[in-house]
Amino acid sequence: MLSPQVLSKGDHYTVLRPDRLTTTEGRQITHIPLAAVQEVRSEGDKALLVVLTDGVTRRLPGGNAYATSAFLTALTAALPEQRDPAGSALVTTEEGGTIIKVWQVWTGGGAFLAACVGYVWWTGSAHGELMGLAAFGGLFGLIVGGPLTFATFISVKNRVVLRRRGITVAAARHYHPNGKRASWYKFTDTSGNEHTTSYGSNRMTEEIHVVYDPENTGLSAAAEPLFSTVLKHSFGGSVSLAILTLGLWGVLAPYL
Repeated sequence: MLSPQVLSKGDHYTVLRPDRLTTTEGRQITHIPLAAVQEVRSEGDKALLVVLTDGVTRRLPGGNAYATSAFLTALTAALPEQRDPAGSALVTTEEGGTIIKVWQVWTGGGAFLAACVGYVWWTGSAHGELMGLAAFGGLFGLIVGGPLTFATFISVKNRVVLRRRGITVAAARHYHPNGKRASWYKFTDTSGNEHTTSYGSNRMTEEIHVVYDPENTGLSAAAEPLFSTVLKHSFGGSVSLAILTLGLWGVLAPYL
């Protein structure tokens, strides 16, 4: 079974379902039954124009010409023989959850970058070039060390949970329908749910041991000796904390 095709550009994307088009733009989600679509036409290389059975049109922007052409072919083939003349009357719209738009991400990132540049410039101007360089290195240390330290903490927390109540199973190498070896493994939990994992993707073995949390089956990791887990997280935690500490020192040094 083929996966549903998606035509997207920025915050606007359209999913081709078996019986409808689902278009999302911001928080607004629109469902267009395929029976309400009269035809689909290209509007340039990177957009489609959906004509409903009552003459109303809707524009679907695409990211590139190849994806737009493929979506047009798939949508045209999916249109049913029997159409409903009600057209736009069959279209429904609903409000989705809160989302972060692309422009908001860029605006936030730009504001953060401007704040960092301003801080380094002000520190260098007020306390000398050496302190300005220290502030620059400190900010870099905070940006790198903070997320690394947090990621290490989460990994340790997950390993503690898995050590306390984890169930270990043998995950089998997955193969595509054409017989090609996949880079992931699959396992089934005690409830009969199938999961995939990329742990051991660089191995040549047909199966690996995976431990998962029966109370949260989305949490899993490759089974490994306790010594290996402690050594790996001790090293990772030490490095991330060292980077974070140096970052804090660099940022605060001009004022100590």
